[in-house]
Amino acid sequence: MARTQAKVKRGDVARTVGLRGRVGRPPKALAGNIEERILDAAREVFLERGFDGTSIDEIAERAPASKPTIYARYAGKPALFAAIVERSIGELTALRSTYTPPAGTVQEKLAGLATAIVDRAMKESIGLLRVTIGEAYRFPDLSCQFHEVSRKRTTQVVAGLLADTIGSAAPKRPPSKTYEAAAEIFIDLIVLPLLMRALMGMKERTIRKEMPGFVRERVKIFLALHAKL
Repeated sequence: MARTQAKVKRGDVARTVGLRGRVGRPPKALAGNIEERILDAAREVFLERGFDGTSIDEIAERAPASKPTIYARYAGKPALFAAIVERSIGELTALRSTYTPPAGTVQEKLAGLATAIVDRAMKESIGLLRVTIGEAYRFPDLSCQFHEVSRKRTTQVVAGLLADTIGSAAPKRPPSKTYEAAAEIFIDLIVLPLLMRALMGMKERTIRKEMPGFVRERVKIFLALHAKL
């Protein structure tokens, strides 16, 4: 997600730090949503240093925000990381209100949907997934929380998108159990294999080159399975 505020240079941040090392009131140029600044800074640090290597001090410096301000909103690093994950999933949730299926057959519409979901996930989630996997052996609860929350929310969103794309439900109607089951298949069959390639280090341009053919073939399989639900 693009940062909503201009990126602050270390020297600029240093000028806001008091004699005791606490970050003072940010200048007017940094006025804005304090929670967005904190989450933007935390995401940067988590992606650079991993969960264990991240400190609240560095997040406070980059935001900039005081440590008491951060702790007033988030109990600690796990709560901050969970909030970042939730915001990342929220970006996918927003896809339902912004995505317009391409014209064409159902197969072409589903291929477009799969590509849009993978594009959004590669932009927002791959880095967080790497952090979670890298720290899973030391922080298993964190890893489980990430998986459970992201899987549940993603399934709900994809179920709604499938209902909208296939045209079997009104846009505001809650997804049926059938569409939730279809979403599970759609994610496992099409989305996750492409994300796994990214996680394993395949270059993005290679993934994008292979994506159209892969998605077309997997959509055919999905439609055959969906017909049996």
